[in-house]
Amino acid sequence: MHKYFFILLLITISMPSAAYDKSKLTKKWQHTPYDLYLSAKEAYEMKTSNPEAVLLLDVRNEAEIHYTGIPDTVDANIPYRFDSNQWKMKKKGKFGTFKMPKNKHFVAAIKNVLKAKNMSTDHPVIIMCASGNRAPFAVKALHEAGFKEVYSQVEGFEGIRAKDGKDKGTRTVSGWKVSGLPWSYDLVPQKMYFNFAPAKTK
Repeated sequence: MHKYFFILLLITISMPSAAYDKSKLTKKWQHTPYDLYLSAKEAYEMKTSNPEAVLLLDVRNEAEIHYTGIPDTVDANIPYRFDSNQWKMKKKGKFGTFKMPKNKHFVAAIKNVLKAKNMSTDHPVIIMCASGNRAPFAVKALHEAGFKEVYSQVEGFEGIRAKDGKDKGTRTVSGWKVSGLPWSYDLVPQKMYFNFAPAKTK
């Protein structure tokens, strides 16, 4: 009983002092069932203030973290989508992109991370992607799986594209890197997806 109370106390302490202004999230898909949102700095503060009671996950794929780096405080890289060589055209029919199939074992892999850290689905989880586009969908997947408290880091690792000015179109607005938070190109093997994947996923 005392142990359970202590865990709840730690979780409460881990809550960020200032929540992200959700009025900035103008698109419906950006909102999640939990209605819990963090900036990159808030996510960092929440994780570092209580590292053993908060899970910080990077849901970008392996190629992304290989070429652009990963936050030092991330607990694990669990891709929400993978890269592929399958092509698709975009709506306007002029440009295309490569398909990114969903990771069928996304939730199961995260549960493996929790197990490895002696944590449960009751602990707070922070989801971060490249620019905030995948995080809400990853959060929704965890909500459907019964996780109790999941935050969307809305700015991502790379940041948000500038809408105007000399940097228009580039990711120079907020984000983990732009905020000057600790990150590295060096990948820690214990944090990689292959440690937590319940089955071959490709």
